[in-house]
Amino acid sequence: MIRKNTQQVHTLFCLFSSLMNSRFRLQTLQRLCWSVVGASLLASCNPLETTPDCGDYFNENPAVTSRYSDLGRGLVLHNPTNTTWLKCPAGMSLSSAGDCRGEPLYLSFDEAAAYAAEASEKSGQEIRLPNVGEMRALNEDACINPALDVRTFSSTVVENHWTSEASRTSGLLACAVYTFQGNSSCRESKSTPYPFMLIIERD
Repeated sequence: MIRKNTQQVHTLFCLFSSLMNSRFRLQTLQRLCWSVVGASLLASCNPLETTPDCGDYFNENPAVTSRYSDLGRGLVLHNPTNTTWLKCPAGMSLSSAGDCRGEPLYLSFDEAAAYAAEASEKSGQEIRLPNVGEMRALNEDACINPALDVRTFSSTVVENHWTSEASRTSGLLACAVYTFQGNSSCRESKSTPYPFMLIIERD
């Protein structure tokens, strides 16, 4: 009787162990599956993980229609908004080969506005910083780093760029657009030196 009971207990213990092992393996497999699924979902929720750099994008898709018209003398027209931009960032100049030479200027918000005003006075043309909407209108949805058509703006750095707009909540802050993906923020300290692009008003 004792031997029989012992055998039964041993049998039950083995069955329980088998079930526990199976359950453990099942839970482990479930956790593994959820990890894989979770990683896939996270990747799909983060578009920056799969969005190509604009340099690569336009190299691989040369037939993509440009939204710009080259006006010559370093000026380009953004056709959707009918705004005329200096092809080179402020501080750089157009070379005889058609590319930008020099280094972009990094100025505070007030210094950037003063630079545009001085350029206007010296040239006799209205030259100004773009507002947030004008700057963001240049964004390319298909690519990033920078989110611009690099065939036109080949020398634009990946950095916050000043706009003409100051913050509505603080006199110490102003608005900038980050060219990596084209997002804007109006919580940038006016004293921070950033590069900037320029618009020329044309009749």
